[in-house]
Amino acid sequence: MFGLFKPKLAPEGPVEFSADVEIGKPAGEVYALIDWADDRNAKRATGNMVRQIPATPDRFEMVMEFMNDLTFEFAVTEAEPHRVYAFDCVIRPQVGNMKHNHERYEFEQLGPDKCRVTVTTKTTFVEGLRMRDFTCEVATIAASVQSSLQKLKLQAELGPEVAKALEENTVL
Repeated sequence: MFGLFKPKLAPEGPVEFSADVEIGKPAGEVYALIDWADDRNAKRATGNMVRQIPATPDRFEMVMEFMNDLTFEFAVTEAEPHRVYAFDCVIRPQVGNMKHNHERYEFEQLGPDKCRVTVTTKTTFVEGLRMRDFTCEVATIAASVQSSLQKLKLQAELGPEVAKALEENTVL
């Protein structure tokens, strides 16, 4: 009877999500959309403020137009042009139950004007999260990963205006 009505807690440690998409553009062009240091970065192109943190070449911060009270801090952990780009992300102030996120993008050239992008996201949630809240968070992150890949595809193939319009009309 002891602990019978005690809420079940979520497992500790990161939760991994993976998804891929084929994009009708060369890997180098799509890589530029992910690279925080590149002027063609997708978030910059849709009107968000992205800047390098002074004196730290692999650290960036972003403030999104529609969430200007939050700062997304990025630390690049791996960068192999046109092949792999990875970074850690922390949101300040913390939002919801996400504590830390790591995204890794792999680019595979499939032809002269076509590539596959695979993203693997490892998300760490706050400790002591109840299982029912954890289940909702996992579903939200999984949908967000799919949504971000679709926005990347649209932006690469159709331009930043389409991606911006989509971003303004979606929550994820």
